[in-house]
Amino acid sequence: MTNYLGALDIGSENTTFLLAKVDNTINLVDCVDFPSQGVRKGTIEDSKALTHALKNGLGPLNKKHATLPVVICLSQTGSHIRNIYYAANLPLTGFNHVIEEQDTIAVNQLAMEKKLPEFQLFLHHFKQYYTIDNGIVDNPCGHSGNQLSVHYCGLLGDTQAIRDPIYISNQFGFHVKELVFSGLASALATTTAIERENGVCVIDIGSEMTEFIAFKHQCPFALGTLPVGGKNFTYDLCSGLRMHLDDGEHLKIKQGIPQIETDNPEDDLWMVGNQTIGDKKVKTKNVRVILQARAQELFDYIQKSLKSAHREEELLAGCVLTGGGALLKNIEKTATQVFQCDCYVRGSLTVTDEKLQSPRYATCFGLLHYALQQACSLKKPSHLPLWKRLSSWFS
Repeated sequence: MTNYLGALDIGSENTTFLLAKVDNTINLVDCVDFPSQGVRKGTIEDSKALTHALKNGLGPLNKKHATLPVVICLSQTGSHIRNIYYAANLPLTGFNHVIEEQDTIAVNQLAMEKKLPEFQLFLHHFKQYYTIDNGIVDNPCGHSGNQLSVHYCGLLGDTQAIRDPIYISNQFGFHVKELVFSGLASALATTTAIERENGVCVIDIGSEMTEFIAFKHQCPFALGTLPVGGKNFTYDLCSGLRMHLDDGEHLKIKQGIPQIETDNPEDDLWMVGNQTIGDKKVKTKNVRVILQARAQELFDYIQKSLKSAHREEELLAGCVLTGGGALLKNIEKTATQVFQCDCYVRGSLTVTDEKLQSPRYATCFGLLHYALQQACSLKKPSHLPLWKRLSSWFS
């Protein structure tokens, strides 16, 4: 019997739903994309409006395929999400104590007792490394010392903000099997295992939110969110050049970030392009300065976050830009200047359909990749419901 799996990515501007067959591999069946309502900066502010949007958007797909899959993977983002670094220490008794597997189990159990502020939940937690007497080791077993420590990087968010999209999904008969950080999902879709081993940073620029996650040796070592997205580039243009919001969006999409090497900074651009009443000329230089300043500010913050991680890692595989905001022309050139490494704009690596290769769909395809990795199918159900798993990860 063929198993079906759904992937739901609720964004601030658009919502995407993918329907796929699961049989050791992911085979895409259908895709629907429609405007979101009631969502601001990745957080649901009006549940009724979002429910109405989902009903209208998923209705045709439901009729086309008779019934949609019960099991889905759901993305999670929002300015409420933040990362935290923490460690647990286990004193080693006795002279020249040789560390055994039971010691590593004990120190990880201590880490699991990490307490969070009230109304906070962990989304993900990633083991970083072990240290023995402050010296980093890959595998502590067989070593001797006085103290064994394990270091973690966790991603947490507000309980209510995490609960809301799950509750709304349940209203449509969906069973949310996996809740995945949008940045993690995008990274799985747009990078290879070799790149995550060598070191890569993935930046997902959405409409109102940007997520980033950096890998080394297959493990995330820095990640987070920023309440900045493609709309902020448009707002800056409109404010700086005194134009209507629609005109600013049109100019942003058409021109992108003009480059000094190819464009004369003193050249004029038509704001709309039809040279009718209301259209006006703006300087290429002004467009470049405004958009480049916003992009550089965004990348500078992420660069500082990477450097403030407990271990500064070299991104040998470079930096991948994805999400709808990454479609801004020449944005990868600004990223290259900031990160001092190769930067690329990518969509999902496993999609053959040209339309679905757009970076806009990276998160949703990443949800399917995550589900496959976690064996999230009807054949292999988890022994605990999602909410209990979220609550029981840490005491």
